[in-house]
Amino acid sequence: MRLPPPPWIVGHRGAAGERLENTLASFRRAVDEGADMVEVDVQLTRDGRLAVVHDLDLRRLARRRIVVERAALADLQAERLDETDEEARIPELDAALDALPPGFPVNVEIKRWSAPRPLLAEAVAAALAGRANVLVSSFDWVLLAEMKRRAPHLPLAPLSEDDATGLLAAGRELGAWGLHCHRRLASRELAAAARDAGRPLLAYTVNDPAEARRLFEHGISGVFTDFPGTLRRALAGAGEWGSGG
Repeated sequence: MRLPPPPWIVGHRGAAGERLENTLASFRRAVDEGADMVEVDVQLTRDGRLAVVHDLDLRRLARRRIVVERAALADLQAERLDETDEEARIPELDAALDALPPGFPVNVEIKRWSAPRPLLAEAVAAALAGRANVLVSSFDWVLLAEMKRRAPHLPLAPLSEDDATGLLAAGRELGAWGLHCHRRLASRELAAAARDAGRPLLAYTVNDPAEARRLFEHGISGVFTDFPGTLRRALAGAGEWGSGG
């Protein structure tokens, strides 16, 4: 991954606090607001496409009980996510990547409930073939191992909410580029262990500048945030953190 020196601010689902999450507008907003990297969520649809959406279904986004993995991409994209914005629709991964500047750092987080791992890994590997500066993460470490077999050149980052020991072990077994964890798991000890292993530790989802500052002081390399521009300005304005890249 080509990134400026840490600490990094990563746009969570784009700039999810300012634009509808995981939409082209959200990704563009994160770039405009100075994010060092943008995180996108992907799932495999019934017809083998990669939809950029976080949840199991569309109840939260569109008040519809449409399960993403059981739907065709066209059916998902037919749903209006915001009645006031015609463009607020679920993009395919290719469109999301194309909406960013060439080579802009991207974290593709793979979400999986019941999709076959080989098919999902193959679809992601195909979509990212030839793409530079792309990192793949997931809570499904078995899936990441499948990704490593199919695309050994892709940087990987296992995710964990509550298992520091397992996360370190997964990073070692996968030969991961980095480790991602919930902010409550992001201790000084875990950051030191990750650093000793040569893997940056990034924490999600951090919107409070004071918490971000504390995590950076603990040795965390980056934070995922819904407000990349607001967080960067608050930290820089406090005089305790640079303006970033």
